Amino acid sequence: MSRKTDYLRVTAILLLLFLIVVGISVWLLDQVTQQRTFGFLMSAEFIAFAMLVYIFYEQNPGVSKKLLTTGFVALGILVILAALTLVGVSAPLKPNVSETLYAGQVSLIKYGFGNNATAIISPGPTLNFTVGEIVNMTVYNVGTMGHNWALTTSNATSAKVLFGAQIDSGSTPIPVNGSASVVFKVTKPGNYYYVCQVPGHVQLGMWGNVVIIP
Repeated sequence: MSRKTDYLRVTAILLLLFLIVVGISVWLLDQVTQQRTFGFLMSAEFIAFAMLVYIFYEQNPGVSKKLLTTGFVALGILVILAALTLVGVSAPLKPNVSETLYAGQVSLIKYGFGNNATAIISPGPTLNFTVGEIVNMTVYNVGTMGHNWALTTSNATSAKVLFGAQIDSGSTPIPVNGSASVVFKVTKPGNYYYVCQVPGHVQLGMWGNVVIIP
């Protein structure tokens, strides 16, 4: 077997592994809410598969087609998953629950959330949801600096965000006197948290509990 054939076979195997790994990554995403991320992953899949086809049919047609058959099967599964996921993404969620919080300062050294602009507390008010609810969450920033909001697994700045429930971010927060909203579907029961992800704000008390019942 020539060196060129060896090179092409190794390249084909690496491309096939890439297809499988990226496909599994797409499948394991908690929610495909970031269409740009999903589009990038699927584009990478199609490009890798096109390269695989090129290697088999143009450069080395004598190579065993077992890997190519496997690639076709993987691509077919991914196309089906992509179609199902994009149908879900394209259909906007219709909220049946609305919640409003106000983000601001309790004192010069303590921050928090409240049910109105004059009742900021730390920790913030407990939020209660039921699995299956579609929530429209709105946060008003009545503080003197930027804040944001996210539903997370723990009261830590770097905690995992659940259900895509995040309003702005720690680096690009809601501006002073501004407001922003997010719509998300509650899919898992448990005891969770909401936090402000601006660095240092959780440590200053800017978090609250979230209770989700089945």
